[in-house]
This record gives sequence, C-alpha cells and structure tokens, in this order.
Amino acid sequence: MKSKDFETNQNPSMETILEYEISPSIETLLKAEIKTGNKVAEISKGWPKQNSVLIIMKKPFIKKYTIQGLKYRDVNDPHYWKEEYSDKTSMQMIACRF
Repeated sequence: MKSKDFETNQNPSMETILEYEISPSIETLLKAEIKTGNKVAEISKGWPKQNSVLIIMKKPFIKKYTIQGLKYRDVNDPHYWKEEYSDKTSMQMIACRF
C-alpha cells in the first residue's frame, strides 16, 4: 500500500529495507535477527508520524538486546505484536510477531 503520507512493503528485500535509511541502532538489531534466520515481514514509513519507520519481523526476537539508544517494550498484544524496540531519536521501531 502506498499513499501520500504512508507506505508499506510486505516481505521486502534487504535492498528495499536499506532505502528506508534506518537508524544505526535499529540496523544493528535487524542484522542480528536476520543472521539468526528471522526475516522481515513488513516495513512501513509514515506511522505514527510522517518520518517514522516500523519494521515487523516474522518470528519472535531470538533474544533480548541491550543496544544503546533503543528502548524495549513487551507489548504482548495479538492485535499488534509481541515485543518492540524503539529509537525515540529517529522515531523508528522494530517489532516482532508471535
């Protein structure tokens, strides 16, 4: 789906993901998850704010991460996702499904 203020890509390639100019802290976590076999289910731009980026992984995170600049939250809501890490400086977030 693509509109003036919001766009989303399902099952994006790494090339497509890197076009979103994700923050270094989110990229560190993303690469660690991909290395363990997890995959990106979806990447979106423009929600909840115009400059926001949201990455949703297909499977739960393999472990808990401590990465400077990221805040962890256990969402545990099947309507949304299981867990998330957010970078408040860049308004970017990476979350995982159940």
